[in-house]
Amino acid sequence: MQITIREALPQDLAAAGDLTATAYQVDALAEPTYLPRLRDTAARHAAEGTWQLVAVDEAGTVVGAAVYTVAGSEFADIARGVEAEIRMLATAHAARGRGVGEALVRHCADRARAEDRGALVLSTKPQMAAAQRLYERLGFQRIPERDWEYAPGKALLTFLLPVV
Repeated sequence: MQITIREALPQDLAAAGDLTATAYQVDALAEPTYLPRLRDTAARHAAEGTWQLVAVDEAGTVVGAAVYTVAGSEFADIARGVEAEIRMLATAHAARGRGVGEALVRHCADRARAEDRGALVLSTKPQMAAAQRLYERLGFQRIPERDWEYAPGKALLTFLLPVV
């Protein structure tokens, strides 16, 4: 599968939002109250310091999505100082196992490196073992001192990739 990673175009936003919400819902990774935020790609597209990225196949179909954001933006949860952060990474179910998620993460790492961000950070749920294996394979390190809870008893693990 030939994948192109780029910033979302206005015509990509609905597909990216639907893909993201569906992936999180099918995998039971988001509470129903969070699904509207996952679908709201227009807000991310318009936000200062935040970019909605998409992975498109050779036909131009959105097969993956991720948010690249920087410390201080309204969509950054854990980025500090000059760090960049990946949020809301999702791959269409039919495209899983074909390198879409890896391509999105590599694109974000390359961008953070080009911007001299120092590090790229992300959070993931403890049950997302496949994602954690990908992050570790790409050089991310666990930083448990920055783990956090988005709600009581709802833990997120934090990973950091130095990009200097």
